[in-house]
Amino acid sequence: MNVSLFIAKRYLFAKKSHNIINIISIVSFAGVSIATAVLFIVLSVFNGLRNYVEHSFNAFSADIEITPKYGKLIPDNAIDLQKVMSLEGVEYISEVLSDVAVFVHDEKQYIAKIKGVSPDYARMNRLDTIVYSGQFLLESHGFSFAVLGIGVAAYLNCPPSETISNTLNIYYPDRMKKQTAVVSVDALNSQSITPAGIFYSETEYDKELVFVPLKFARTLLGYDSGYTSLEIRCKPSVKVAKVQDEIMKMTGNDFYVKNAYQQEETLFKVMQSEKWITYAILSFILLIASFNMVGMIAILILEKKPSTGILYSMGADVGFVRRIFIYEGMLISTFGAIIGLLVGIIFCVLQIQFGFITFGDGAYLLKAYPVDMQWKDVLLVPLVIFIITLPATCLLTGKIYPKLSIQ
Repeated sequence: MNVSLFIAKRYLFAKKSHNIINIISIVSFAGVSIATAVLFIVLSVFNGLRNYVEHSFNAFSADIEITPKYGKLIPDNAIDLQKVMSLEGVEYISEVLSDVAVFVHDEKQYIAKIKGVSPDYARMNRLDTIVYSGQFLLESHGFSFAVLGIGVAAYLNCPPSETISNTLNIYYPDRMKKQTAVVSVDALNSQSITPAGIFYSETEYDKELVFVPLKFARTLLGYDSGYTSLEIRCKPSVKVAKVQDEIMKMTGNDFYVKNAYQQEETLFKVMQSEKWITYAILSFILLIASFNMVGMIAILILEKKPSTGILYSMGADVGFVRRIFIYEGMLISTFGAIIGLLVGIIFCVLQIQFGFITFGDGAYLLKAYPVDMQWKDVLLVPLVIFIITLPATCLLTGKIYPKLSIQ
């Protein structure tokens, strides 16, 4: 039996001689519990936001993307596509030719990004599953079709057409003609295309992207060959990092070879930085909250001085007495962490089920804050609490005078 722990539990739950000590004990316990709950909830919300962003952008991010380090285009003979396709784990590849163009429909103009891809590009990330209206069709019987983001389609008032209408006009500067400050129609390449579908992904791509066939994009942009990027889809059972390493060895140092995370690296780094900055701020708040516990133990040491003096006279050493108050601080931290985690978990479960904490009024893609509880946070939050409270308690109890009196 651990006598020091037993006495610490008696001290914790026993009624104190002064009511102010009871109040300080409650405040200390509540401070640790609330700080724990808030820390866990905030980390879970950041996890939910990150998962949402990853899921949304993965619909457009290839497993691996190859782009040139120098220049704008990758020449046709720069990468052996057959060799890439023969790699173990590669399921699908598509050449991509993209640039910014002007879209015109019914005298309405809109600047967006044209993305020329293979006719079966929907295989890349099952883009056909995010079609809002019409169908994901780029080419059929020799005719070209476009698939617009819902934001682009809404601004241009351009619904999908069931017939070959060619109602969507696309303009791009003619690279063979000299451009002036005032751009004339004669200095622009123009092509007409039929809108076949509208996609809705709840991302920024909805208002800035239009898919067209690669052949159509070559004609409009004035490129007979080459492509701006090469996108690769890997088989589900294969590690993308392994395939990425093999492609990097194959292509050399003249190309960037990025996985899905690296393609949106800036966004994810900002989100991760915000998470850990918030974590540091809340940990600092927890440190301040622990001062209440330290103050409570200091007062308790003074109140229990006669009792600890008796223990000393019965043969207990200073280390024994110190352990009583160290256990006292740890008990407060432990119970506070457990209650705080329970409150945090209950809050997160209710948020997942009912979504009662919302983003408020406005054109937000999400109505309620997403939440994702992870085991590492369940373990990390109590660890931080003990890292903060244990040194403070040990430092305080180390000041106990070795010779405690009975008086």
